[in-house]
Amino acid sequence: MRKILVLFVCLSFISSSYAWVDTDRDGVPDKKDACPDTPLGVLVLANGCQDVTELAIANNPIEQNSAQNSSLKVYFDFAQANVLPTQLAAIKQMIPILQKGKGLLLVGHTDDIGSEQTNLNLSLQRAESVKKVLVDEFAFEPSSLAVQGKGSLEPVADNKTAQQRQLNRRVEFKVEK
Repeated sequence: MRKILVLFVCLSFISSSYAWVDTDRDGVPDKKDACPDTPLGVLVLANGCQDVTELAIANNPIEQNSAQNSSLKVYFDFAQANVLPTQLAAIKQMIPILQKGKGLLLVGHTDDIGSEQTNLNLSLQRAESVKKVLVDEFAFEPSSLAVQGKGSLEPVADNKTAQQRQLNRRVEFKVEK
């Protein structure tokens, strides 16, 4: 009986360590990675997949200039407001553009799951979390950063599939020039 108990305890530790393996090294554990073969160095959403809207902007220099105010989006897990490590690279990539502006508005959004009041609160928490990262990690002046929560009122995609809902769980950056 004692051997079985020891074996059970050992197995419980082994399985938890495998849960956080990241084979493609995109920052999303295999357990949560919807796109497990992402090329090295590619920015991904919280689900491990590359954002197709960001690809379109990156591949079109004309659209890049007109989309500077909203091309950066930080994505979130369902019902979460903490900034994922996978999203820090996206923020870092936009720092030079953000620093050129006079002010910055961080607008939080959610998918349509949950009550509107819950979604409004969550979207505001997401914007506050991004503000905290900008202040703590990148030395932005807190007074130059404003936050706003929109809840699920301004989706960028239908909320019919998990991937569409993922695109709606975001914070957008609006740079005042």
